[in-house]
Amino acid sequence: MTKPVMPAPSSIKDYYYKKWDNFYCCYKSSYQNLGAAWPILGGIHTNITTDVIVVPYDLIKFNPQYSEYTLDEHLEHAKQSNMFVIIDKTCEHVHDHNDFVELYNNLKTHQLLDRCIVLDNTKDDTLFSKYGLPHAYAPWYVWFYVSIKRLPKYVAQPEYQFLCLNNFDKPHRYAIIKMLHDKNYIKRTHWSYRGQLSPKSIQKAHKIYPMGQTHNVPFTTPHYIDQPQQQFDQEQNVETLHTNALCTIVTETDYLYQNTQFATEKSWHSLFYGTIPVIVSCKGTVNLMREHGLDVYDDLLTHSYDEESDTVKRFDLIIKAIDQCASWRNYNQMRNITAARHLRNQILLTHKQHWINEINYSVGKFFTANKISI
Repeated sequence: MTKPVMPAPSSIKDYYYKKWDNFYCCYKSSYQNLGAAWPILGGIHTNITTDVIVVPYDLIKFNPQYSEYTLDEHLEHAKQSNMFVIIDKTCEHVHDHNDFVELYNNLKTHQLLDRCIVLDNTKDDTLFSKYGLPHAYAPWYVWFYVSIKRLPKYVAQPEYQFLCLNNFDKPHRYAIIKMLHDKNYIKRTHWSYRGQLSPKSIQKAHKIYPMGQTHNVPFTTPHYIDQPQQQFDQEQNVETLHTNALCTIVTETDYLYQNTQFATEKSWHSLFYGTIPVIVSCKGTVNLMREHGLDVYDDLLTHSYDEESDTVKRFDLIIKAIDQCASWRNYNQMRNITAARHLRNQILLTHKQHWINEINYSVGKFFTANKISI
């Protein structure tokens, strides 16, 4: 289907058009992948027979330049449309309790709770169930960020033991870089810290990594690898950076919060580009990837940290996992031993039908469990 020409936005209605028989989406939405995939996502559309309007929630929320109309105005338009509403958070997850409450209150204010579903990457359904907010998890990060990629080149001789990429300043990210310095692993690590380290992050980091208080901050920020501050593109050189390291220490978007199990493209990339990952994240990220059929190298690396709710104990177990990796001094041998397993992960991550099945199963399970057919 040819993309219509964007009309002058004389009203908010001009932002939405009918892409499929019963599917209305936003002209400017970069999430039109969801629209393009609609016919094959039977877990969703076979249960929704009425007209559907998709609100690109996070694009509007995080990008003030996206629309001349506010998020409230988009939600009110969805309400007035009398259609079933998909709240599109397919490139995000719920970050913490406050983030969730804001979402809930917005939908409640516009009386959408009884005719909407939130699609995002949050596996833990605790908060959604507690507040009665219709929600379906699916591995959208893989669908949008990884499944479309070509297989990376095989690098038999990685230069670094660890890769650790950090964009925004966050306490768990500072704690990891500080720990790598404390243990002298930083010499084996290709790392970045693009944000300016703040006193608040240092203070919070000391709570999850108490040993980090024993020395002064051993590095300055920002610390770049290949891109200056104003030219950041997370896809630039991402293959070269990963394939040139044996292991990836993934400092995920969130670490401190409960009830927000997720895996962003950062974690999926660590497997796709053929590295052995240690995931510095909220509880359950490794298990989520394992449940989708990925090899997380349990026989080589102890991921017990992934089962720990206490943030201090989890960080201590993460250090032990990194110590395990640090004991592998022959990078070439370990890369060659695991080569076939990396390839299997790569093939699975780019197997579109597998992820269509996973999405349909996850979303369809919601409709079946709740006996919803609209």
